[in-house]
Amino acid sequence: MPPIETIRSSFNQKIRNGMFRPIVRRLHADIAEDRSQDALGLVYQQYVRHAEKGEVLDDALLVHAARVRAEDLSRQVVLCSGGARKTCAMDPRNFHEGKVEVLRLNKILDKEECRLLGLADFMVANPTREILSAIDLTAWMSSLPDDDQVLLSMRMAGHRLKSIGKKLGIRTERVWSRCRQLVYELAERAQLDIPSSRRPIRN
Repeated sequence: MPPIETIRSSFNQKIRNGMFRPIVRRLHADIAEDRSQDALGLVYQQYVRHAEKGEVLDDALLVHAARVRAEDLSRQVVLCSGGARKTCAMDPRNFHEGKVEVLRLNKILDKEECRLLGLADFMVANPTREILSAIDLTAWMSSLPDDDQVLLSMRMAGHRLKSIGKKLGIRTERVWSRCRQLVYELAERAQLDIPSSRRPIRN
């Protein structure tokens, strides 16, 4: 069995030679970097397992394996901050499968508006308002107590209310209540009204 340093050096040489560059051609630019890195990590693990047995995988097979793993959003080296990734509203699989609705503070976007959502940044002629809004949001979050910042970050990462409550040492009902309170505080800061809805929505 070759030493791990030799195996790693051999794989790194393949990366430097640009062997895996084609795998990003069919990926959206927003996720190409992250998905290609996850794919390389997964394929490297496969390469090491076989190399330790004295088996040398063909380069074409490695590139094919990397492409398949890059395009499969369920494949990742590191899970979403310890949370269940599929429960995260930011996971593109949930949006593609129709499990997530896009919620604004003043209304819920319809299907036609959602189709344009991905083009929003490109359609903005003057991004000043969006930039100032982002700066204000950052300032607001920085002003929150540490527990609230942990709550929001864990919720964004897809953690369930129960696991957040366990982390913060509070009841699940208190986590839910605090989430709603923070939403209303943000809406008041933005001078927007939130429509009342009894239907649960991941946002």
